[in-house]
Amino acid sequence: MQNTTNSKLYALKIIRKSLVSNIIPLKVLFREIMIHKTLIHPNIVRLVDHFEDITKIYLVLEFVEKGSLFDLIRRKIKLSENEACEIFVQTCTGLNYLHQNDIVHRDIKPENLLISKTDTIKICDFGWSAPGSEKKVTFCGTLDYMSPEMINSEPHSTKVDVWALGILLYEMLHGCPPYSGKNPKEQYRLIASGNITIGSHVSKTASQLIKSILHIRPNDRPSIIEILRSQWVQEYSESQLQRNWKVNKIGTGDGFIVSIVGKIVNLNFKGKAECMLEAEVLRKCVIYDDSNRLVHTPPEEESRAPRFDPNNSMGPVNSLYKKLGIDSGRATPISGRNTPVNGRATPTRGHTSRSSSRRGSIVESMSTPTARTPTTPKRLETSPKPLAKTPSSKSSPFLPTEESKRVQGRSTPFTPQEPKSVPVPPPKPLSDYGNISLQAEIIPATIGAIRTKPKSSFLARFKAN
Repeated sequence: MQNTTNSKLYALKIIRKSLVSNIIPLKVLFREIMIHKTLIHPNIVRLVDHFEDITKIYLVLEFVEKGSLFDLIRRKIKLSENEACEIFVQTCTGLNYLHQNDIVHRDIKPENLLISKTDTIKICDFGWSAPGSEKKVTFCGTLDYMSPEMINSEPHSTKVDVWALGILLYEMLHGCPPYSGKNPKEQYRLIASGNITIGSHVSKTASQLIKSILHIRPNDRPSIIEILRSQWVQEYSESQLQRNWKVNKIGTGDGFIVSIVGKIVNLNFKGKAECMLEAEVLRKCVIYDDSNRLVHTPPEEESRAPRFDPNNSMGPVNSLYKKLGIDSGRATPISGRNTPVNGRATPTRGHTSRSSSRRGSIVESMSTPTARTPTTPKRLETSPKPLAKTPSSKSSPFLPTEESKRVQGRSTPFTPQEPKSVPVPPPKPLSDYGNISLQAEIIPATIGAIRTKPKSSFLARFKAN
């Protein structure tokens, strides 16, 4: 879609309301929107806005021109180590931002890494993401990229994303994932074994990095900081910074660069040491060279633009509405994820998640052949019941009537009578999203509402009385 005022292009994700509560649990949809409204980073796709009509919910997304990394790998079969390193470093940067905000993605794969016209990698598809620092238990993700602890239904943490980074690097250099069995049962066994064969065309340092990441025990896997310090990253990437350059970081003050190892910068702020990713230094700091000449200023981010404030909205908005993060104003990034199982979101040009192109990409459609795998993979612990529907009237009270036709032409304007209330059965409270009780709200019909809004507002149902 295109903004007619500035001709800027956007991608549009469409979700049919008939899928919500039945196929897509409310908790998943709300969580996906909530998470993205807090994420603003160059390596993450932005959710620009969202709105609705009677039958659909629309998510307006940042348009990413060059498609997905999956498309690139399919065209080129495999990438050179120089190409792979640039993509890998940017993916690590975006993922590190998520982990710093206590968010685990749980579905990192080439289909969910988009490439902009400036060759910037952007992470999308946060449908399986989960906030919080505690370990998770939901069985989810794409089979090719699942970690051993996920396969064995064990509690997992951000280390599942680190495992996915190792699979990603392997696939970029080989053109296929490392664990490919004849059937899911064999693939489960291969993943759990941890055995891996790396091609002779791969450099020794890349091979060492892949093996260190794809460790069976999560605690033995390196952190993202350690990955970006690795010998392979040092060999195949160049730094834009130099030692002893001066920096000024908002909220911290003046400092200087002590050393640079790979893509990790060690800084000193008035005697206090700090370690930052190079991309974050360029994003947050003003930088001067040895001669005190200005070298770099951080770019202005769209996050500083005015955003919708529920406290100043015209309508009644309560704590539930704010906590769910559903509003009618500016929002931030959501992916073009195909909706799971039977329903699929409409794919958009330049922003497409090709989950159906990879075998085993939809977890609930897979069989579970071994005893150690979950017998009934579940996306969520609970799924809400469908909302109570308001009976629709056959005729609108605001259509022209014989009386209104007779009074036309008189000096006294005709005022329609208030519509009679229709008895509605009390809505059933829905318990989803922690201790929040979701309760449908009956929205009264008014002349203004009829002219400007659909008869029923789906998201507005979650405003409490």
